[in-house]
This record gives sequence, structure tokens and C-alpha cells, in this order.
Amino acid sequence: MILDEIVSSSQRRAADLPGSFHSSTHIPVSLKDAILKGRTTHTRPIIAELKFASPSRGIIRPVKNPVEMATDMVQGGCCALSVLTEPEFFSGCPTTIQAIRDQVTVPILRKDFIVQEHQLDETRALGADAVLLITGILGEDTGYFVDEAIKRGLEPLLEVHTRHEANIALDTGAELIGVNNRDLRTFKTDLTTTIRIAPLLRQAGRTVVSLSGITWPCDIRSMSRFADGFLIGSAIMSSGNPRKRLEGLVYA
Repeated sequence: MILDEIVSSSQRRAADLPGSFHSSTHIPVSLKDAILKGRTTHTRPIIAELKFASPSRGIIRPVKNPVEMATDMVQGGCCALSVLTEPEFFSGCPTTIQAIRDQVTVPILRKDFIVQEHQLDETRALGADAVLLITGILGEDTGYFVDEAIKRGLEPLLEVHTRHEANIALDTGAELIGVNNRDLRTFKTDLTTTIRIAPLLRQAGRTVVSLSGITWPCDIRSMSRFADGFLIGSAIMSSGNPRKRLEGLVYA
């Protein structure tokens, strides 16, 4: 199963990390605040993702100038940036965060397959403001990783795909919960996943981000009653004009 291969690769990467990291001087910016602020400005809170490849689509956009791409996305109106740093299956690179950190003022989310605590130290040193944690991977250790992320000044975006995972997430201190419309075990996408799970999370006072499979402005409009924000990668990065595509989603 591809997810098992990705997790194994992440474990190997984590084992190869240095024993310590230089402290980042970056003062974290709240991803949650950026999302909620976006809802008050008559625009859609879009987290634009630098995503250059995926196991299901192969190369989405060749890696050329991530800094230029990041600044273009900010000018296009995104409320935050997500940087997919997994190298083997998604052609990402952790140092991309360092490259763009001083060029943008919006929050930066590190999106990867976090499996060891030391990766949180790496994430903080890179200058990220937030980190994706996947409930389906971390299981019973989810709450521990949420707490450790917060201790390091990182804002956890806790990903769920099922109601069972949603209930696990609600037992943690994560204020931001992302509903992944893509099943990571089959890579099939169903936008109704957010519609089914988001009400449970919002009733508990959590801020909800819909992840994966969002392609058109009509998707944003139909799901805006269920999600506070949207993380979009492939639809933007595969476009002939990514900034224009993002603008269409921001003003959907």
C-alpha cells in the first residue's frame, strides 16, 4: 500500500535528521487567525499549496522557482501557504520553507507525514508556523503529537478522514482540524467527506479546513457552509496560470 511506503520513507528520513537544530528567530503567525480573518473580508480563506508532484498524478508542476511561486500566491490572495516537503513521492523539500520564509508574511504550514517527535523540532527550525498531523497515521499518539507541536510554538492542523478519527481529534487540544476528502489508503476523493464530518467538528467549536479534491469556484461555494477554510494544491499548481486560478477561488 502506497501510504505504508510513504510512512516508511518518512521514518527513514526522521532517523537521518541531525541531533539538534538551530533555533528559528521567526515569530509564529497564527494560521487559525488568518483563516478566520479571511472570512470577514468577503473572500474565501484559501491555503495555497506548493505541491509539485503526487503518487496519483505524477509531476504536477516542475520545481523551478518556489520563492517566485510563493510570492505569486500571496499576491493572488491566499490567506496562508502550505509547503509539501515530502521528497520521495511528492518532490518536496523541507528547505523550501526556509527559502520562502522571509519573502512572505502569511503563515506557512509544513505539510508532510510526521511520524517522529524530532520532526517537530525540524519544522520549527525551518521557520514554519503550523504543521500537519495526520490522525490516521499517528493513531493513539495523536494527542501527544498535538501537545508537543504546541509546546514548540507550532500550530497543529490535525487531519481526519472518518468520524472515528474526528472523535480522536476532538479529544486533543487541536483547534484547527482538516477534513481530508481523499482517502490516503486508496487515494480516491469524495467531497462529501467534509459535508459529513465538518458539522461534528464545528459543533465542538473547532475551526474546519477542507483538504483535497477542491477544483472549481463552485466547489468552494457549495462547501462554504461546512468549512471555514480550504487547502488547495493540485488545482492551482496544474493550472497554466496558477495566480489567476487562485484568484478565481479566493473570490468564488
